[in-house]
Amino acid sequence: MPAASDRALQDALIQLLADASFRSALCTAESSDALGQLAPEHAALLRALSPDRVRRFARFVARGYYHERVAHFYKYSHALALWTARHPADALRSPGFDALLDRVTLGSRESARDVASLVDTYLADAPHAPPYAADLRRYESAQMVIEAGPRVWRSTTPAPSVAPDTVVAPDPDALVLDFVWDLPSVLPALRSLHATEPAAPSPPPAPHTATQLLFARSPRARVTVMRWSEQLARLVAVMDGTRELRDVAAAAGLPAHDVVEIASALADAGAIHIA
Repeated sequence: MPAASDRALQDALIQLLADASFRSALCTAESSDALGQLAPEHAALLRALSPDRVRRFARFVARGYYHERVAHFYKYSHALALWTARHPADALRSPGFDALLDRVTLGSRESARDVASLVDTYLADAPHAPPYAADLRRYESAQMVIEAGPRVWRSTTPAPSVAPDTVVAPDPDALVLDFVWDLPSVLPALRSLHATEPAAPSPPPAPHTATQLLFARSPRARVTVMRWSEQLARLVAVMDGTRELRDVAAAAGLPAHDVVEIASALADAGAIHIA
């Protein structure tokens, strides 16, 4: 087969292992959107594989994939296990996660949301958890969910520059969440904890202060979390996809240079995009 066909077959094999809906459609010989543009000869080759072996290896890959994601995004809850004895990764040994394995699509936002929900449920009644634990779980789950989804793996096109005549709009995937506790103030203390050190009598405290945080993701899936404010919210509300930044600045009563600088940082984080 030509090289292009080889690449298409490799992509189909990767999708077979990563996408449960693709496996289901292939095994049932359905003609559906789940199969996309799969060539008939490639479908025949994939159907010749042992379904049981494919399923077992796909489950193995999914376990490793989500174990890595949970370890990365729930590191603060993992640190709290010094007092709660609840490690987030243990949720992936539950019957609930086993049931998910045959319907997940690796990297999809829906599957990330399902796994995050399992972890949240497992940690929700952890003993000796600090009062900010519920906020912390929402914080970690939001990062895991927003990181998922399609991404740009590589591109030779440089990112467009932001200038006074640029038109921008809010990114629909960006989240602004309200928290009861000031989590950014306690995260450094949680990061510094090590399981090998003697645990303090109780977890580090957090200020009981209402906080808004923005969760955004760049096209290459770099997650940014930053403090949000009414001023930023009002400014972004004017960035409605119809006005140039110089007009946004005039409407907000701010210097155009400042608005361009703010918009550039927000665009880099993925909170807004160039319309």
